[in-house]
Amino acid sequence: MSNFLGPLDPDSRIPPRQQTRVAAFLISAHGALARQFALALPARLEVAWQTELNAQFYRETEIVSLLMRATSWVPDVALGYMLMTWETAWLPAPIAEITDPPLAQAVHLATLAHAVHAAIRPAALVPVEANPQDPFVMALRRIEFESGRLLQAQILFLRGPNLAPYRDAVSAALEQRHVGVRKLWRETLESIGIDAAGAE
Repeated sequence: MSNFLGPLDPDSRIPPRQQTRVAAFLISAHGALARQFALALPARLEVAWQTELNAQFYRETEIVSLLMRATSWVPDVALGYMLMTWETAWLPAPIAEITDPPLAQAVHLATLAHAVHAAIRPAALVPVEANPQDPFVMALRRIEFESGRLLQAQILFLRGPNLAPYRDAVSAALEQRHVGVRKLWRETLESIGIDAAGAE
């Protein structure tokens, strides 16, 4: 197994099969976040932290749109089963200690988004010799850059005063999300010959 995507083609581009599998996973994760942020958005913003939901929704949508256009897609028969596994993993995980539904939904989204943005480092998969003008390579680097920015907002919310009474429960939920996302990302990479340890 390799630590990087490849072997590259004669134009130093990432193989379409690897592009397809990686992009499908990322679109599943970021698409789930975009859908859930859209559902969590109230018709009228009542509290300050809800404004961040709006910003996060648009960022996740942009990531999905970028990947759809930048990926060289090829048929992949394994994706049907894999997508079902991924989509199930993104479903809300209730936290019994938080009884306020909007706040509980926001915590679920923040913990999932934190895990997706912190545990998945797609640009780390790109070999140095990859064509820097390859749209897929540029997309992976852009996604990692955006993830770093989005992560800061999730950290501020999860450490904020609204969640002070639930600190232990939120920390446990966050850890569970990280474990689940890392496991799926590892399995996805290993399915295309990438050593997952090198991408974490």
